[in-house]
Amino acid sequence: LQHQSDRALKSKWYTKFFSFWKTINIHLECFGKLYQPVSFQLGLQTDPGTTLIAGGNEVHAGPATSGPRMFAFAIGIPEEIDATDNEKDQCEESFGNDDNDGEVQYSPVLLHIDFCCLLFSILDYEYAKSDNAHAVREAKLFLINILIDLIKDYPIKGYLRQIDPVRTGILIWLENVLNSLDCDDAIAELMEKAVCSDEIFYTPDIAKRRSKKKKRR
Repeated sequence: LQHQSDRALKSKWYTKFFSFWKTINIHLECFGKLYQPVSFQLGLQTDPGTTLIAGGNEVHAGPATSGPRMFAFAIGIPEEIDATDNEKDQCEESFGNDDNDGEVQYSPVLLHIDFCCLLFSILDYEYAKSDNAHAVREAKLFLINILIDLIKDYPIKGYLRQIDPVRTGILIWLENVLNSLDCDDAIAELMEKAVCSDEIFYTPDIAKRRSKKKKRR
């Protein structure tokens, strides 16, 4: 991460799916607090009964209360305007491509799933030499271990509705994990499957490319 965190993700074909992140550092500055316990995530503290207007990039929870809670949420999307090619390029650079307009919403699990997909590709295409194979495998296991811990911390089926249906590999794997949290052996098997798979922790464009390459062999 120290070597890759400030590189523009649109600069490599195997990371451009996440070009709307701009760089790893920029994205983690925005969403990285999701890796902290909730007690440390909250940037604002208020008493129950308070009307609070909070800015973006905050975890929307708290303070603790047993009473009803009202929450209003809004996002802003740039207006569509007629622009020159140069202006359009600048706009895309600022706000991401058309598929990623609007404000990105993450939970710890969904953020780490995307982070795994990005880092798996970087590990495979930049570090996976024969003498590096063990280190790459250990790095992937480390990332999946973190994900399992995040899922155990808050195991809900709602994650499955928030992942693009085209990402079938991760959807099937995640559902199996959610159904197997009480069985350590099953979780160990699913972790091994994730590390060895050419599809699960890869974005759709990379998974398709790897599948074609496998068929040609």
